[in-house]
Amino acid sequence: MMFSIHEELERLSQKYRFFASKEAFKQSLKFQLQEKFRVEENKRFHDYLIDLWVEEPESGRQYAICLMNKLARVTIKQNGQTIELKHHGAQDQGRYDFLAQVEKLERITMGRRNVYGIVVLLTNDHLYWTEPMRPNMVDCEFRIHENRIITGELKWQERASAGTKENRDAPIFIKGRYQLKWHHYSTINQDKHGEFRYVAVHVGDVYS
Repeated sequence: MMFSIHEELERLSQKYRFFASKEAFKQSLKFQLQEKFRVEENKRFHDYLIDLWVEEPESGRQYAICLMNKLARVTIKQNGQTIELKHHGAQDQGRYDFLAQVEKLERITMGRRNVYGIVVLLTNDHLYWTEPMRPNMVDCEFRIHENRIITGELKWQERASAGTKENRDAPIFIKGRYQLKWHHYSTINQDKHGEFRYVAVHVGDVYS
């Protein structure tokens, strides 16, 4: 049985339309994956921390999966309850963190047979998947909107503030070439932030 992140997220969306935290996202996906695969949580691999480490029993293929869950404020009515999802904001830092995960997984999978990486960002914040109207923002090289191709050295514009770059100063080097495709995850209501989408970047030879 071959692992497919798209099939797994499709299944997950039928049970959980949204997650209030990354931890909830990780635990729900882990629980589902354990039905078919060997799964290890928070695995240390060559000094890197991996959210979920998944192994196909038959093929021995291993997948290092990094997850992100970024929220925009929205009110959800569910089973007689009202749930408020908080607003994360700081999309520029979120984009940087996403691409840093791609860089990390390239380092992990490089030269290793049967080890592949997947970075997933799930969000209801359309600023992640929408191409910006203003092209020359301080994080323009870190943009991850639909059809964007990420490759090479990515860095902040010179006028980026110290606060924006705090703990995120270093340029990111992407050795591969990835065209980003966003996928519908769920619709929770008709509000501005009522749709969740995800982007998944596959790293490793099997996908190149």
